[in-house]
Amino acid sequence: MAEIRSIYTDKRKNSDRTRQTYVNGTAVRKLQVEEAPGRGRKPAPQRRPRRGRVEKPRYFSLGYTLFLAAASVLTLWVCAGYLKLQADNTARRKNIVALEEQLADRKAENDDEYNRVTSSVDLEEVREIAINELGMVYAGADQVVLYDGSGRDYVKQYAEIPQDDSGTKGLLGTRSR
Repeated sequence: MAEIRSIYTDKRKNSDRTRQTYVNGTAVRKLQVEEAPGRGRKPAPQRRPRRGRVEKPRYFSLGYTLFLAAASVLTLWVCAGYLKLQADNTARRKNIVALEEQLADRKAENDDEYNRVTSSVDLEEVREIAINELGMVYAGADQVVLYDGSGRDYVKQYAEIPQDDSGTKGLLGTRSR
């Protein structure tokens, strides 16, 4: 069951002792606080203005006022410049996004047109027209000369290719089929 104990505490140095009671357990009683007579708040003393010397209100000097005005103008100028740079940056980002969208649209149109053109051309028909109407003949095995491109995408021809096979094989390192 609950156990009741009492404690004496000193709230002031050796003057008044108050008795507090507490209970160990679940049935705790509410404390009843009693105020000691004469222990109220004292009203704050009213201040009287001093007679004699009257204080003058302190004003800023002209130099300090000009310094504050210049600092304020400089701060506003820097803030306005920052906002302008931020607005320019946002406008450039929007322009870049619009250009990227335009590029993507043009790439898609280009791919569609390329696919349309390649699908519309019949290579067999082109070969028949070239052989029958224009007189094209396939090259023979002795007419084909292969060059070693050494990893480049294209070969530039600066002079005519010699007709003699023996000269080109030794000079250019070519081989024929």
